[in-house]
Amino acid sequence: MTRKSGISLRVAGVVYDQWTSAEVTRDLKDFSGSFNFVLRDSKRSLSTFDYATGGAITDIRPGPECDVLINGIVVLKGSIENVRPEIHEGGTSVEISGRDNTGDLIDCAALTDGPSEFRNVKLEEAVKRIAEPFGLGVRSEIDTGEPFTRYGLDLAETAFSAIEKGARSRHALILSDGVGNVVITRTGKKRAPADLRLPGNVLASSASYSHQGRYSKTYVRGQGEKAGKARSGSAALDKTAEPLAPGDRQASSGATEMERKGTAATGIATDDEIARYRPIVHLARSKADATAAQDEADWRMRTARGESEEVTFTVKGFGVNGELWRVNEMAYVSDAFQGIERDMLVARVTNRSDEAGDVSELTVTSPEAFDAEPTGKRRTNRTRRKTAAGSLDTTAKGL
Repeated sequence: MTRKSGISLRVAGVVYDQWTSAEVTRDLKDFSGSFNFVLRDSKRSLSTFDYATGGAITDIRPGPECDVLINGIVVLKGSIENVRPEIHEGGTSVEISGRDNTGDLIDCAALTDGPSEFRNVKLEEAVKRIAEPFGLGVRSEIDTGEPFTRYGLDLAETAFSAIEKGARSRHALILSDGVGNVVITRTGKKRAPADLRLPGNVLASSASYSHQGRYSKTYVRGQGEKAGKARSGSAALDKTAEPLAPGDRQASSGATEMERKGTAATGIATDDEIARYRPIVHLARSKADATAAQDEADWRMRTARGESEEVTFTVKGFGVNGELWRVNEMAYVSDAFQGIERDMLVARVTNRSDEAGDVSELTVTSPEAFDAEPTGKRRTNRTRRKTAAGSLDTTAKGL
């Protein structure tokens, strides 16, 4: 059954808003937002069946740029990537899907014509150089720390991989804003438009908890340059010195302490909730000093912990009081069934419109999953507020 939806697709100035189903998803882990629409294909139906009735004429092919709107607000600017027409008994349908424009960063090579590395660049400058050929803007909402002495690009590396490895070592969150920009930020700087409460505005609640991807200790090993920033300067040469005689030469004890700082860096993060011996080692893919290696180890431990604890709530509509539900916002969650009574981070939003109506699925995770702030009590529930039952009249008599 075709129904008019609050989700619409605009292609070449034409707005399509009557769908069998429509879905728009933003996810902190997937970087690029996506959309999927299914509608009755009236054009093919009319050309195939003598008894077909008219409707919105659809002749969409992969390739065109498009806008996805929710309640009239543009939330994604992208391209149609897939069109799947289907014929079945009694009618035809077509499925249309695609992503916002940052999807090209996931699919395509970083820089095909060089350079193979950037020198002395801050994270936002490196991201800008990688994203610029794709026509994407870059916005940094945080201090990204010291410049990289050398930001290397691997052969055949995708643009997103080249960006994400630098973000890991600076404990930064890389997002697409959906409308043509890469955003470098931290988590949960804005509040969601409403709390999530069960019973209350939550229609359904489901969760996934797992220790499979979590580790007792996360190691990141990398290699830095310039003696770990401890080298004072170039060595002075004595042009009057004579070569040592073979008998006067002393065996080397290997690298000096200063040299070791310049060639090896290790970061270690401990997940205190994993009691078993479960270590994992990652190699830093960018030049890493001790600080960068530690930041990346902490980032990997936190994101693994966050991904292992996800709760999904279904609520009516696409927002509250004109404000849409969006990722990377903080929402207070009160759900006795899941045992949650605290602030949680909205990590994934799926807006869906079908025969059941307009709903949003909001996936939340622990609020420290993607930032570098102390965990503190952010993983601890507050005391659940009980609804007052009213005072009792102790003088009342039974009826």
